[in-house]
Amino acid sequence: MPVSRLELREHLVAELLPLWERHGLDRVRGGFWNRIGPDLQPLPDGHKRLLVHARQIFSFTLGVELGAGDRIRAAVEHGLEFMRARFWDARNGGWYRTTDDEGTPLDRRKDLYDHAFAIFALAHHHRVFGAPESLRLAHATLSLVREHLRDAACGGFFEGASEDWRPIHGPRRQNPHMHLFEALLALLEVAPGDVAKREARALVGLLRSRWLDPDSDALGEHFDPGWKPLDGDSGRVVDGGHHFEWTWLLDRFAALESDDAIRSLATRLLGFARRFGVDADGGVFDQVDRGGRPLETGKRLWPQTERVKALAARVRASGDADLRRELEAGLAYCFARHVDPATRGWHEQLDREGRVLSAAQNATSVYHIALALDEAGRAL
Repeated sequence: MPVSRLELREHLVAELLPLWERHGLDRVRGGFWNRIGPDLQPLPDGHKRLLVHARQIFSFTLGVELGAGDRIRAAVEHGLEFMRARFWDARNGGWYRTTDDEGTPLDRRKDLYDHAFAIFALAHHHRVFGAPESLRLAHATLSLVREHLRDAACGGFFEGASEDWRPIHGPRRQNPHMHLFEALLALLEVAPGDVAKREARALVGLLRSRWLDPDSDALGEHFDPGWKPLDGDSGRVVDGGHHFEWTWLLDRFAALESDDAIRSLATRLLGFARRFGVDADGGVFDQVDRGGRPLETGKRLWPQTERVKALAARVRASGDADLRRELEAGLAYCFARHVDPATRGWHEQLDREGRVLSAAQNATSVYHIALALDEAGRAL
């Protein structure tokens, strides 16, 4: 039986987010834990991550928007207070990657991926709570990224920089750029402006010209500094989950810009993922190659949720019956295989047959689940 809209909302607001509010907060020293174990107890790693804080702030913020109560609202402020006090570099600007459990900075480098999620979380915090200081900090973060990480020669942005913003040169990935694109869309929702729109269009240009194989429609992951695919296995890797994720993002930008060409680009990415990324027995493969052949046949949590997001948005826009059946199949797979019936948390990693490979639950995954359940609820 298909999962209903009410069940999706109930699982997110009444089960999953309260689970992480009870077990994912460090109530002694502040902030969020990175992981919890099968007994739901925190698994301290000796460090706390900016990425975890940004994603959990977003997830709890979405919960508040969907009607979660005061404890979830308090969790937003709990995480935001720690993130702003402990991760922000008051001297150089920007965000540290990690702190120790007490909140003292450990990895002081500036990371593009992490900064994208800081912008994303802060923009959504302003959208839901009307928090001008969060919006100001989101814009300040974007300004630092544009000033210090831009690669004027080859396009896009460097992966990261030192504490004082000296760029770190090396191999490139499209994935941090995808999340920067996501952050730009979040900013455009709350504060439309030419800067964010230009940057978003430039990233779409890189997707067309550098990352997407024009013959196969495969989206590359790993590149050299000049955006040529790396030699060897890493240059062949394709994540079906990123195809679905880009589909969802490009569809949103296409609607914002009334741009059919961007929507057509999203359709190409979706087509590859539907043809090659999904196992006939259910679930999205971890990785395929550029020809669509499976490389890693396990089933991580996040690609399943990205499939749900992309299909749900398309169903809501078009009402397509085939896509709706695929959406319902994707949701059924998630709830039958990834949701733990005892704890109502989600298993991170399954093998191809559906056996659980990882007992721990990652805080970073709540963002994926929350967005997927919200998007699916809007489509059903």
